[in-house]
Amino acid sequence: MSTDRIKVLVLIKGLGLGGAEILVAEAAPLWDRSRFEYRVAYMLPWKDQLVAALHDAEVPVDALDWRRPPGLRAAVRLRRLARRWQPDIVHSHLPAAGLLARLSLRDRTHVYTEHNLVTSYRPITRLLNRATYARNRAVIAVSQAVADDITGHSGPLVRVIPNGVSMASALDGGARAELGLGSGDRLVVHVGNIRPHKGHATLVAAARLLVNWHPNVTVVSVGGEKHAGDLKRMRKLAADSGLGDHMRFLGRRSDARSFLAAADVVVNPADVEGLPVSLLEALALARPVVATAVGGVPTVIRHEVTGLLVRPGEPVELASALERALTAPDAAYWGQEGARLVNRDFGLDRMVRQYESLYLELVGA
Repeated sequence: MSTDRIKVLVLIKGLGLGGAEILVAEAAPLWDRSRFEYRVAYMLPWKDQLVAALHDAEVPVDALDWRRPPGLRAAVRLRRLARRWQPDIVHSHLPAAGLLARLSLRDRTHVYTEHNLVTSYRPITRLLNRATYARNRAVIAVSQAVADDITGHSGPLVRVIPNGVSMASALDGGARAELGLGSGDRLVVHVGNIRPHKGHATLVAAARLLVNWHPNVTVVSVGGEKHAGDLKRMRKLAADSGLGDHMRFLGRRSDARSFLAAADVVVNPADVEGLPVSLLEALALARPVVATAVGGVPTVIRHEVTGLLVRPGEPVELASALERALTAPDAAYWGQEGARLVNRDFGLDRMVRQYESLYLELVGA
């Protein structure tokens, strides 16, 4: 293999089971190792669920050991890594990693990918992210909505490279059996970590209405908690709403895709989104989707074509759309159209090739 490959250091806050993190891990086997040499560094050592997948892809991984702001230990480790390995490109994902790269590695060519709308971040994160944006050499947005949201930031022209997913099939892997569902039961699945703006309370309220109308429906939410106690709080909210076993919060699961494959309908109730990987996965699996019309979601969930769109924060509207998706003859067609759309425009290989084309452009290759 060539010894003058372009070195790319991929930097991310953690390697837990989040959308951006999964993108990095699943893209790794598709990276062009004949022209690029890759390495991944992550800031939070306890968020390491995807490290094994990167090792399986023969990608070196470094934990930077971020403990608390201002993260001096992580900054020192990142600078040492950069001096030792000499990356040509540092590609960070999400604000924490972007800030660390911009402040610690000013002498490196920095590519930043923005995955979310600005309003999804805390005010201090927004302020610091924007104040250092001009230090990016290139900025990627995962959807046009995200690009429009950061157009006013100083720095390079924003390029849109949509997230991508593998079209590999998935089986429910016993998901329905685990939930105790019979052949006549219907399953609605949500995949998303419990954090602000993700609409979990709206989903609980919608599930209460939906179960009243259809007692054979079970609603499942898969995703870890951002803050300790969030999962317990959501389970209590569902229990206090009288949902019983009709709504389950399963927490973090490495087999989340198997629940998507088992779903009759996939739902996303978020108030703010960039371009959710879980929705692309659902479409790749030909699942009909009901989602809020926020951020980049309408680019993939096209109303009455690949699913149904509703307004955020409207549980009655969400429940009605879920009922329609569960009963409409057109729902199977929506799933098929969604799979065709993802296969054509949102493949993981396509995303990787666009990233690597940008790297080549930046180094003048």
